[in-house]
Amino acid sequence: MVDDARRTAPLLAAVKGAVKAGDIVLDIGTGTGLLAVAAAKAGASRVLAVDCDAEALDSARASAEKASVDDVITFVEALSFDTKLKRRADVVLCETVGSFAFDENILATLSDAKRRLLKSGGLIVPVTLELWGSPISRLPKTKPPSDTGRTKREDMLSAPSRLAGIDFSKFIPPELHMKPQCKCTSKGTVLGIAVWPKVTWFGKETTDASPLKTPTHWGQGILPIEPREVKAGERISFELVIRPHPDDPKRMTERLWRWS
Repeated sequence: MVDDARRTAPLLAAVKGAVKAGDIVLDIGTGTGLLAVAAAKAGASRVLAVDCDAEALDSARASAEKASVDDVITFVEALSFDTKLKRRADVVLCETVGSFAFDENILATLSDAKRRLLKSGGLIVPVTLELWGSPISRLPKTKPPSDTGRTKREDMLSAPSRLAGIDFSKFIPPELHMKPQCKCTSKGTVLGIAVWPKVTWFGKETTDASPLKTPTHWGQGILPIEPREVKAGERISFELVIRPHPDDPKRMTERLWRWS
């Protein structure tokens, strides 16, 4: 992910634009500490970088020391749900965006952070997150357990359709229940639905993982579905639910889909 310029470059630019001198910043899912270091360099007075992966935090600490900002950043091995702040953050950074956009529990994570950890009027990066998709006539090879692959333009049976979108400065729902419609541009057999994220990090800094754009590390999420013959101009509809998994709602996400 760090080597994905289409994700990393606009994200770093967004952090530079969002963080002001003296800000308190909370970086949720800090990973290698890329955003925490960027926030410190942007002038944050304090950065709390949270992650439940101890190995990732070791790498993040090394990055902070190398950048000479380790005195500004506090690394915490925990889930953000279990984190408390003496003073609420001015900016919350959260890059837990997956190929299905909302599949890394970002809704529950940011809803909780906004309610408990972000000051009133504070900023969340990303600003908006959208899920886009298209029916496809061929199922690409996917990577387990992420169910992601690379959809080709010629396998798309419709133009990209916006399935859902969230503005994190407004109400953040606990789950998404979508019933989108797509207008087929050619005849064929629908074998699945390809979906992908489009993110506005901050300002004009965006990343779009569409099969029609330059590839990103995300690829596309692939949802196999019962085969259905379609004609050019035909409208089709399906249901898709993305929500916290009942077995582990803080760490896992459940995806359900079917023809509607």
